[in-house]
Amino acid sequence: MREEELEQLSLHFQTKVQEARRIMEDTGSIRSFHAVMKEVLDYRKWFEFQLFFQKTGENRKELTNNAFFTFSGGEKAMSMYVPLFSSVVAKYDGARDDAPRLVSLDEAFAGVDEQNISDMFRLMVDMDFEFIINSQILWGDCETVPELAIYQLLRKENAKFVTVLPYIWNGKVRRPAKDGEMERR
Repeated sequence: MREEELEQLSLHFQTKVQEARRIMEDTGSIRSFHAVMKEVLDYRKWFEFQLFFQKTGENRKELTNNAFFTFSGGEKAMSMYVPLFSSVVAKYDGARDDAPRLVSLDEAFAGVDEQNISDMFRLMVDMDFEFIINSQILWGDCETVPELAIYQLLRKENAKFVTVLPYIWNGKVRRPAKDGEMERR
């Protein structure tokens, strides 16, 4: 950090400490200073986001809880993933050019239809993400993904081991990987 950035950071936190003290004095709070500082330094309260959506042929509308609950499962997923991915891109844009843009999703796109899954993969490819995704049913072999290394994990009932089957997706065909092929990727 440059000297002026350090000063700005120091001033920011000095202001937060002063705010915590003022809150304690104004409210006659019996909470500990630690508890007040924890509340004041909760970064989740430092930002406010307002999301909008637009369906084909309609005007842009604010994404409220009421609007969200009228969406299909795929629309709900899209309305959560798109802002999430956008914020990750914004964060990664501050990194070096050679930094990985890694995203890891557990049970990715559960309950989402094939078209929306394909669109989500297109979005991740367009955002230059390297992704690790696990799912019980999702392979990732969509036409919107130019290439992909896939590992299918199999575990027989009560087995003490997992069998790993590697596959390659080349944008057109998914096929079993040949010996040593995955190490070169």
